[in-house]
Amino acid sequence: MYRPRLTSMAVFAPALLTLAVVAAGCSSASEEPILRQYFRASQLRDNGTLANFSAVTFDPRTDGTVTSFTITNVSEERRQPLMLKDLAKAQEAARMADEEFSKKKKAYQDANFDAIERVLKAEGANSRVGGNDVAVQSAWRKWRDDAATSAKAVSEARSKLNSDRPIVELSVERIGDPVDVTTVDGEMVSKDVTIDAQVKMPSGETVPKQMVITLERAQLTIPGKTEPLTGRWVITAIKGA
Repeated sequence: MYRPRLTSMAVFAPALLTLAVVAAGCSSASEEPILRQYFRASQLRDNGTLANFSAVTFDPRTDGTVTSFTITNVSEERRQPLMLKDLAKAQEAARMADEEFSKKKKAYQDANFDAIERVLKAEGANSRVGGNDVAVQSAWRKWRDDAATSAKAVSEARSKLNSDRPIVELSVERIGDPVDVTTVDGEMVSKDVTIDAQVKMPSGETVPKQMVITLERAQLTIPGKTEPLTGRWVITAIKGA
């Protein structure tokens, strides 16, 4: 899973933080509780709590402290297919191809070990090779280039998978009932919440700021289940409007 599921009771201690939430007409908005908890935990630098539902930080030492906020707009939900299953297959295919390539490369190396050694020594001394070693040098250079290409394909496939997987895992994390998110279909749902906030800056002054906060959650299609598994909302981005 993406992050350890740790919960700090500090976030529930109202004596440690007074955060007035003015949600003019939105006091019962479903987005308000998670934002309120987020800014409380951020002020306390309670990373254990934040790890449960956020992938971004709002550090009071650099970003300041939100003392109150008003939800002014919630966008329509956006949906896009979950690609983890395909990405996992692509990574496995690249890994298997690289493994097969490595076997062939090693077989060539074993069959031409002495000649390759001479080629490497000549290259290290910046000198020319002669005779049959010329062909070996050309072949071995191609093997090395192809090895780099194969390794890059594996790395890129892994990177694509790992860029999306953590948010999905955080959204659907369930104690005692884990889900391998790379084996199921589903959707990623996202929306933007615009707020007008009063932010106490590290310098001590309080300034108004408008921010757009992106929430995402996964909805997974679990084999044998009639209803999709709907994950929790995760805060994935905060930016100025």
